[in-house]
Amino acid sequence: MAYINFKEEKVVLKQQLEERKKNNEKLYNDIIKHKIELSDYTPNSEYSYTKILDQLIGKKGILDEESFHEISNEDIVCAKFIGCSFRNVKFKECRFVACLFEDCSFNGGGVVFENCIFLKEDSEKLPSLNKKDNLGCSFYNCNIYAKFLSCDLSFIIFENSKIENTCFELSDMRSAIITNCELNMVDIIDCDFSTFKTFKTYIVNIQFNDKYKTKFDEKTFFDKITPRVKDKQEYEGIYMTYETLADKFKENSLNNNFGEYYYLGKCTERKCVKLIPKIGSYISWLSCGYGERPMFCILFSLGIIFIFSILYLLIGIDLNGEVIKYTLSNMNTWNLRQFIKDFNEVINLSVGMFGGVGVNNAKPTEIAYRLADFEILIGVIMMGIGIGTLTRKVVR
Repeated sequence: MAYINFKEEKVVLKQQLEERKKNNEKLYNDIIKHKIELSDYTPNSEYSYTKILDQLIGKKGILDEESFHEISNEDIVCAKFIGCSFRNVKFKECRFVACLFEDCSFNGGGVVFENCIFLKEDSEKLPSLNKKDNLGCSFYNCNIYAKFLSCDLSFIIFENSKIENTCFELSDMRSAIITNCELNMVDIIDCDFSTFKTFKTYIVNIQFNDKYKTKFDEKTFFDKITPRVKDKQEYEGIYMTYETLADKFKENSLNNNFGEYYYLGKCTERKCVKLIPKIGSYISWLSCGYGERPMFCILFSLGIIFIFSILYLLIGIDLNGEVIKYTLSNMNTWNLRQFIKDFNEVINLSVGMFGGVGVNNAKPTEIAYRLADFEILIGVIMMGIGIGTLTRKVVR
């Protein structure tokens, strides 16, 4: 059955990230070297086409949003902010074209981006009909405490950054990539996450407080979360994150994606529960992969048949009126050819008991009746679980 191939997804994502970086660098160099005048843009004279090093942008201290320094209606083109500190500043209706934020801190009372655009979609090269540059911006090695309200963050790259106490509201995150980052207390409200992807990103806490619906599609991808501390509290947090993502995929009618993150969540939850629930969780995992792995049902059933076959040999079977039983006391009479023949009989007996179809040549001895009854019961249960799991996947 179809499921997310995380290994393949990550290979494709790495290639996509490399190609996007090359595309952005090439377009950036074309604009700088050839002094291409961007149509419909009026570059800000203070920041555009330059490197801004170790500069404070905003106000010192920790202020309320009402007291923030405001920068509005500016086009910031090909700016490289290196080691800058953005504090208590609000960018309103600004357009950022091919901008790089490297080793920057967004702190103090935070930074607000309202109705800002971080994407130059159209092409300057003629003929430009149906051509899109998709020239985005990048945040590299930054500490981000911000609010993105009604922004276009399509094709943006967050890399090696810590995004903490940050809100994305009514924003377009199409084809955004977050790689090698840490997300902590990230709030998402009614955004478009179509083709959005994360790679090697540690997610501590992510929540969707939608009034309508955050949009996911088949290409939306969240990489597996690698534990760091490996304690109960961390596993509980990762489990809750997977559960949140699963619910959001389900809300978008992406049931196969829902199933994969639900499965990851249950596997993580198993590591932080007490003994009795953990045993039950292991049984559920082995028998059907929490309802998401039909193949597990087959493998588990084959394992049960094999185990009971060994038990029948140890307890004894009745074959044509002769009791066949393998114990340590009669080890000196064991014969390989005879053992293969007897094992074939107990396999046949075990399959018959598991399927509830009766016996052929061999049958259980009187002492093995309870064992046979138990195998029949397990067989009936496993058939129900197997059919239910398969039906669940096929219906999707």
